[in-house]
Amino acid sequence: MKSLGKWLMQLLISIVAIFVMSGLPIIIAGLQQKQWLFKEAYESVVQAVKNLFPLKEYVFKYDQGWAGIKEYTYENTLSNYVEYSLQILVLSLATAIILSIAGTFVTMLFKDKTRQRIKMTFYFLESMPDVLVIVLAQLAIITIFKQTGVLLSKIAVIQDERIYWLPVFCLMILPMIQLYRLSMLTFEAEERKLYVEFARSLGFGKLVILFFHIFRNAIVSVFFQSKKTMWFMLSNLFILELMFNMPGIMNFLADHINTEVFLLTVFVFFVPVFILYSIGEWYFLRRVNKGGVSI
Repeated sequence: MKSLGKWLMQLLISIVAIFVMSGLPIIIAGLQQKQWLFKEAYESVVQAVKNLFPLKEYVFKYDQGWAGIKEYTYENTLSNYVEYSLQILVLSLATAIILSIAGTFVTMLFKDKTRQRIKMTFYFLESMPDVLVIVLAQLAIITIFKQTGVLLSKIAVIQDERIYWLPVFCLMILPMIQLYRLSMLTFEAEERKLYVEFARSLGFGKLVILFFHIFRNAIVSVFFQSKKTMWFMLSNLFILELMFNMPGIMNFLADHINTEVFLLTVFVFFVPVFILYSIGEWYFLRRVNKGGVSI
């Protein structure tokens, strides 16, 4: 019951913080004019919430100047943008986690000298800017197409088309390296503990010790440390959608910024991530408290 109360309090504080953030542009504009527009900001947020519900009936009108006013409905337009962005994010995160853990397992099987070389290679790649990763991937696709005539993937989206594997690759590559580094640090720290030496003395092989002993302990730390990686991916998602011209909600928000769309975008990404990590924290902390994990 105490944990549930703490969870609800965290959720409430986060929601209040999101509402405050959505009203900041009005407050900042007022401060520039030496005016206190807290009331106007509050009224703007309240009106935005009223306009959003019910979502199926929400219509966003955008003045395109000479082209006139264009209407975007949530059910036929915005929901598709949200769905596409979430698909790319989830696929990228899942791929990054799987490849980082698999890479950690393979690296741990090598001797120390070889292990250090592999780690240094990955650590060097981590210093690459995310924009450079995207540009290099696009150039590679163009080069392969020129040499072979085979187009492995489109490097930009036209209108409402969708591409998956290249954006997923570009979005997951740096988070994968980050998670790999965190996993290696955690696995190596576990490897030096006494229970591993005890397992070796009993005659267990390296692979068995890695999977049945080190992994179940190390995955707890990796999970908690992956929160930062998740928010890093969210910040990169905007750059990705912009450079691939993808019909995602981040790209749409950049071109059609307003309070309603901002609130919709933040809640769409915040709520699933918050619930996912809350469930994960509850599960892993429950294991720790029951003694299912060696600390």
